[in-house]
Amino acid sequence: MAVPAATAGDDAAHECVGRLAASATHELQNALAVIRESAGLMQDLVSLCSEGLPHRDRLCTMLSLIQEQVARGGDLAWNLNRLAHAWEEDGEGPRDLGAVLEEFVALARRGCAMRGVELSQGEGPAVRVNAPGLALRASLLRAVRCCLGEGLPGGPADDMAGEAVRSSRPATGGALVLRAALQDGVPGVEMDFTPPGTRAASGATELSTTSADTARCMQACGAEVRQAEAAHLRFFLPCPNCTA
Repeated sequence: MAVPAATAGDDAAHECVGRLAASATHELQNALAVIRESAGLMQDLVSLCSEGLPHRDRLCTMLSLIQEQVARGGDLAWNLNRLAHAWEEDGEGPRDLGAVLEEFVALARRGCAMRGVELSQGEGPAVRVNAPGLALRASLLRAVRCCLGEGLPGGPADDMAGEAVRSSRPATGGALVLRAALQDGVPGVEMDFTPPGTRAASGATELSTTSADTARCMQACGAEVRQAEAAHLRFFLPCPNCTA
């Protein structure tokens, strides 16, 4: 899938955003480290106190929750830092496609969950590619948004980070699994998609209107439809401008 050539202005803008984001994520990691160490110290102090300490159980629960959220924030900051350095990847040589997917899934998971879709990374072969770093991630995001129904007739108009108030809760039970793959020597991403609200055991074999629209949208993004059933779609998205 070809993408427009980057201009000098694009490169400068990407460098600006990347450098600022990389610096900010380092500071965020430092702040989280202080919170983690402080919570750990408080846990040690609570453990030294007798059972008669008021609200001891509540304190232990709260401190454990703090540690869990710090770990979650640290994971997001780490992957956001990797994204901030994506502009530097061009021309650096082959990179692990699985590692790019790991970063992408960590950062895009929330947007998918808001649409009732659980985003995850599946096991696949070790694939190393030469590809423009930002173009690769942009291609993935376009494809994921297709699966979420964004841009489809009757689909949500706001983006993945939108916080628009919805009058009804979205359907749940959807799943989107991304894995590195090679097809006839071409590197890319295999995408297994089960739309939210579908019932795999319903016995239906024909595509719903929404699934058919999703398949057409994915084809417009450069993906190949490899399997299309009532409750399961499988696509292959070639890496843009890349070689294995």
